[in-house]
Amino acid sequence: MSPRARFASDLEHYRKKAKLSQISLSSRMRCHTSLISHVERGRRTPTLEFAEAADRAFELDGHFVHLYRQISQSPALGWFARWAEEIEPQAVILQSWDPLLVPGLLQTPEYARAIFSTTSPPDRVEDRVQARTRRMQIFDGPSPPAFLALIDESVLDRPIGGPTVLLNQLLYLQKLSQHPRITIQLVPVAAGCVVGMISAFTLARLRDGTEVVSADSILSGHVTGDHDAVAQLKVRYDSIRADAHPQTVSQRAIGDAIGKWSK
Repeated sequence: MSPRARFASDLEHYRKKAKLSQISLSSRMRCHTSLISHVERGRRTPTLEFAEAADRAFELDGHFVHLYRQISQSPALGWFARWAEEIEPQAVILQSWDPLLVPGLLQTPEYARAIFSTTSPPDRVEDRVQARTRRMQIFDGPSPPAFLALIDESVLDRPIGGPTVLLNQLLYLQKLSQHPRITIQLVPVAAGCVVGMISAFTLARLRDGTEVVSADSILSGHVTGDHDAVAQLKVRYDSIRADAHPQTVSQRAIGDAIGKWSK
């Protein structure tokens, strides 16, 4: 059991042992009832403050804080934990660029597994796959974000996981391109797109107007709200998007690629 799953299981165990409802526990911990529910169901990663409140509520000597520290050191989400669990769910607009892969938010489990199988320890692969595919839940809520995804056209010809995995990924991408909150635009190889070859990155505008960016590096990645960093990547994003195909043209290109990989 991963530290995150153990945290969720233990929270429910101690709550029921104390004969508390989620409402009663949330009152004791001074947090929203939905947060208790999300943590118990594994949909939210607990914060240090949450772990400390849980220890106080059950009069435990650091049990949940210890689990929190294991979670924070786990590579299951790694540096991306803050983005996936705190930034994306609060976003009103997400704008991503990826020169090499289908964006993580739009990946099938098989496509994600093919990626993590070459970059993660074997015992961490499934945790990472589940963490990645779980992110699509942000589109199930009452106020889902608008997601603008720029993808390099060459991604359609890169058989990550093999032809069948890529074909299913493209079929899924085609389906997602019809989602009212998702816009997918391909950037043609002919555009060159030198400004975008440095790394993949994602911009987020939150409900309170805050702007945050995540950017990949060779070894990991970085999440920051630094004004200069955000401004620089916004300019870069606009430059890349200026060369992108319109959404309808991109949808046709995805359809053509599906035909190619179906043969």
